[in-house]
Amino acid sequence: MSWGGAYERAEGAAGRPVARILLDSALPQLDHLFDYAIPPELAEEVRIGQRVRVPFRSQQRKSFGYIVEFAERSDFGGELSPIADLVTRVPLLTPEVWRLARAVADRAGGSAGDILRLAIPARQVRVEKQHLAAEAARRDETPGAAPGEAGRDGATPDPFAAEREMAAELVTGARLAFTASHGPERLHTGEWVGGWAARLARLAIAVHDLGRSAILIAPDYRDLDQLRDALAALGHPGIVRVDSRQSNAERYAGFLRALDAEPCIVLGNRSAVYAPAHRLGAIIVWDDGDPVLAEPLTPYVHARDAALMRAAQSAERAEQESAEPAGLFFAGHARSAEVQRLIDLGYVRAHQNPPRRARVRHADASITPDAFAGRVPEFAARTIRGGLRSGPVLVQVATPGYAPVAVCADCGDPARCRACGGPLGFRTVGRASCRWCGEYAAGWRCSSCDGARLEERGMGSARTVEQFERQFEGARVILSDGEHPRERVDARPALIVATRGAEPLAAGGYRAVVLLDAERLLGIETLRAGEDCLRWWENAAALTAPDGVCLMASGGGPVVQAFVTGRTEEWLRGELRDRRALRYPPAVRVASVSGGPEEVDRALRQLQDLPGVDHLGPTPVPAGGPSRAPDGTVRAIVRFDYAQGDEVASRLRGALVADAAGSHARTRARSAPGRARPEALRLRFDDRGVFDG
Repeated sequence: MSWGGAYERAEGAAGRPVARILLDSALPQLDHLFDYAIPPELAEEVRIGQRVRVPFRSQQRKSFGYIVEFAERSDFGGELSPIADLVTRVPLLTPEVWRLARAVADRAGGSAGDILRLAIPARQVRVEKQHLAAEAARRDETPGAAPGEAGRDGATPDPFAAEREMAAELVTGARLAFTASHGPERLHTGEWVGGWAARLARLAIAVHDLGRSAILIAPDYRDLDQLRDALAALGHPGIVRVDSRQSNAERYAGFLRALDAEPCIVLGNRSAVYAPAHRLGAIIVWDDGDPVLAEPLTPYVHARDAALMRAAQSAERAEQESAEPAGLFFAGHARSAEVQRLIDLGYVRAHQNPPRRARVRHADASITPDAFAGRVPEFAARTIRGGLRSGPVLVQVATPGYAPVAVCADCGDPARCRACGGPLGFRTVGRASCRWCGEYAAGWRCSSCDGARLEERGMGSARTVEQFERQFEGARVILSDGEHPRERVDARPALIVATRGAEPLAAGGYRAVVLLDAERLLGIETLRAGEDCLRWWENAAALTAPDGVCLMASGGGPVVQAFVTGRTEEWLRGELRDRRALRYPPAVRVASVSGGPEEVDRALRQLQDLPGVDHLGPTPVPAGGPSRAPDGTVRAIVRFDYAQGDEVASRLRGALVADAAGSHARTRARSAPGRARPEALRLRFDDRGVFDG
């Protein structure tokens, strides 16, 4: 029976009696290769990358793992246990993905197994059988024309000309940063997508036309849908989708297709960076500043960092083995501080084509600033009314719900949750709840004056809709936020109120885009408030029609000025200079070390002799809150230069393994099964919110 191209390409034991296997375990002390004997009945079948079942600690207890390599002999002095059986004969773990997982985990002080759980979906037997049968049938077919080539001739202007030029650079290992133009684009199918989506789809197809694979990464499912529509309209419907919204069967089917020995276009969210694409030519990342691209599970690796490491490993192999390097392409309407740093270092080259930008105005530049009644100043209201005469208008607001802040009606103090100490707000009219844990504020009492009445402050999306229905009587008002998502709206006049990041795409673009709550957004207690605001505003402005207008309704200062004038890169360079002076990321790397006081102190002592490494804290972490920290937890922030990253990660990882291994015996009796010790050491590298208030 044929087990497909992946099986045939994978390296076999070739007489070597030892298999080195990575166990599928969450325990950090087991994050290394274990030697197992290859039984004679499996000697001809085992391949690198196969998932196997092996005895661990006893012959009766079995664990899962992946074969990583074979060896002639083992350093273990005793008798090796044999592999129990093969879970699947299909090699699921390619050598390239293994090298990436190991390097990414080491950089983040984590376990390679945690990365592989993101990279390789759960096996589905029925899907695997269907895929192998289809693969066998395809072998007998005559290959057709390469995707994207049909219907093109020399007499027709090539709509892919600019993208082909960039693709030719990427497949030789180029690293580029691209600022996308504003405005939507209509596909020949009649669908509207963002102009950026059409551009990236053409680039991915151009890479594929060169016989190489492309991985397209976007943070949001709506972004992925636009890229899918653009690829299909441009003649490439057969993409490999890797999306967290898919079923297990769909994810596994897409993974098997990526394993095939033919170039493909992989489209997905953050985990797509680990896809086993054949002859990878380019990794294309859209909007890398979006925090959604940071993995929320240990070891918390950002897709941008994994993409950088995969491209670097590809370049190294190209030099050592005459292999083909893969390029890297960062695109967005606004550049992240991390990418700007790489440009300043010369590691990434900025694309020099100036982007087309929507017409941006500031309300305070047209009227005398003064206090105004209502949700928007009069000039912004006139802009909304003017836009509604011919099409849809978008109004971006800061927060969802009815009123973001609840205060004591008697003394005016901010109201706090009794369960976790978080701030209270009104998600619906007259009903307050915690913005951290969601607990309703039934029976709330003020800790300052013992008052029992709550009062609303500020306007969320729902309250803004309520006021706009009165202020713009007769207009169709539509809400789009996390609880009421809208992906698209038609070209009819309508007033769309959307929270940042939830703005729907309008057919033909919005006649006007009005940005509210600039002061509130800039006041968010985070190191990246200015950077995030620029990204939110640029992404909203990009939805404007070519002849529309984007209006900043209020606010001032350097960030607002940079957005209105289009000088965002200049502001970002100044921001990086300030962060270098203060030793804030991304000028330096950081690691958050948390746990019990003794555990954190032991970990910090491992770094004492490293020059240039400093730490802030340890300081107590408030119990509860968004982090759900146990009582008594402390945290320290370690800062270090990029060149010291490997050593810092290695030492902190060693402290984590020692803590986990040394604690097992002394806590086994008193810990609940499956529960981690509250004081256990925890590491998180490159956390973007490590300095947030």
